[in-house]
Amino acid sequence: MLLVVCTAAAGAGKADGQAVSGPASAPASRPAAAPAPPLAAWGRQVLDQIDKDLRVPGTGLYAEWLKADGRRGNDFGKLSFVWPAGFQFRALAAAARVQPDTYGKPLTDFAKALDAYWAVRDGLDGYMVLTSRSERFYDDNAWIALGMIETHQITRREEYLKRAIEALAFVASGEAKTPGGGIRQHEDKPGPSSICTTAPTAVAALRLYRITHDRKYLADGERWYAWLTSPEVGVQDPADGLFDDQAAFVDGKWTVRRGKRAYNSALPLQAAVLLFQIREDPKYLRQAQRIAAAALTRWVRPSGAMKETGQWGGGDLVDALCDLYDADHDPRWLAAVRSILRYVHDHGRDPNGRYGEYWNVDRRTMPLEECKLLYMAPVARAFWRAARYP
Repeated sequence: MLLVVCTAAAGAGKADGQAVSGPASAPASRPAAAPAPPLAAWGRQVLDQIDKDLRVPGTGLYAEWLKADGRRGNDFGKLSFVWPAGFQFRALAAAARVQPDTYGKPLTDFAKALDAYWAVRDGLDGYMVLTSRSERFYDDNAWIALGMIETHQITRREEYLKRAIEALAFVASGEAKTPGGGIRQHEDKPGPSSICTTAPTAVAALRLYRITHDRKYLADGERWYAWLTSPEVGVQDPADGLFDDQAAFVDGKWTVRRGKRAYNSALPLQAAVLLFQIREDPKYLRQAQRIAAAALTRWVRPSGAMKETGQWGGGDLVDALCDLYDADHDPRWLAAVRSILRYVHDHGRDPNGRYGEYWNVDRRTMPLEECKLLYMAPVARAFWRAARYP
């Protein structure tokens, strides 16, 4: 396999985006690294394609899909669900970090356009799934909170920090409705605790702590991470350190819904990196390294083909590996990211320059019958996230 777990590095506590430690010890000899791919150019191509295919004139927002016959829209209207809009938001944030003069205004314009999904209900503000009156999901709001935090870090404008705090407060309210801990997905329907909600909420809380130094966010993030990694809960598989999907607390005990997707492990990995940077405790780095190595073994082939979809963890695993590289500087994580993204670019585009759902499918001679924001935006995010490294 491409990767193995690297040794923990000393030192931590730097600001977001700064180096935390020197590289782990390298072998005496190492094959010459492949040249870095032109990720910014690839990222621009995807964002341009999204604008061409899916932007809805006069709204600042995007359609859910474009059909082969030219129809653009959503089964429930003209505009996308908020979940793929959140992917596009974070793709623009990643692009604006690399090329702020080009993407800074599109990012802030889109942050404003997302107000179309915002609703005040029962004293709590949060994003609906559609721009018309509709239900609200906690996980949708956690993802957009992460985008708002990044937008604040790029622009230093308080309005985005305020919105991130509001969205996170809405998500955190779901913890009280979920017996036993963790956070469910849906505001109004009972259900088990979901890793896809609890993990990004933990990451958002820890990132807010690093910005605000409000210890409430640190306590929240640590509590949610402790729930994710609790042997009693059991959503983390002790055999490989990867995470299953959900857990329900029934009759005083936990029942885990099995099924591993890359995003359910990528976000706990990011939380572990943040806790290492905040607490300067190497146990968190070791936990992050174990998750990363197991994720690559499970989902990534030596060719770089990733047996996963963009929305279920392709882009999120790239994010997490980049965060881990920032923490321990082991070049193998970045090499894995570049291998994944080179495969996606070289094999995953159809003849029209569009990307499909799975990141291990060769689409070079297979025109897509439907172009979807949910599939395109994670690819754009991944290219731009990795483009930070020269």
